[in-house]
Amino acid sequence: MIRRSLLTAALIIVGSTALAPKTMAQTADVPFTANVGGVCNFDQIIPGRLGLNQPTNATALAAGFPGGSFGRVVVSCNQGARVSISQPQQTGGSGFTPIFSVGEIYSPFGGTNSQAGGFLGLPPGGGLPLDINMVVDKGSPLVPGNYSYVTTLTIVP
Repeated sequence: MIRRSLLTAALIIVGSTALAPKTMAQTADVPFTANVGGVCNFDQIIPGRLGLNQPTNATALAAGFPGGSFGRVVVSCNQGARVSISQPQQTGGSGFTPIFSVGEIYSPFGGTNSQAGGFLGLPPGGGLPLDINMVVDKGSPLVPGNYSYVTTLTIVP
């Protein structure tokens, strides 16, 4: 009887194995995508100082005049970019409408200004220095006091 049970069990196992479908390995590719956008950062901003076009009866202010100093901005971009500058906007002091005003960018890669309305092309990389100048000319003597201006840089990767 034990023999019969063993024989029956053996036949069931062999039969199941013989009738079972054979399995085959399968593979599937899982795709991934990414879009890395262009990024630029203003890493460091050093304010400029405005000088006077003449020591007495000054009519114009500029970073390039005696007593003034250019502002500086350090830029980093992960791809080429274009930077532009606005005309100076007065933020403090006795207000007036200038007869001439301009914002200027100087760099090892060239320059541009707000009058030209163009862009300065920058290569990708870090630590790209931009020297910033601005000029405002009243055309008549300035009222004594403190004057403040701002120029806006716009960078597009």
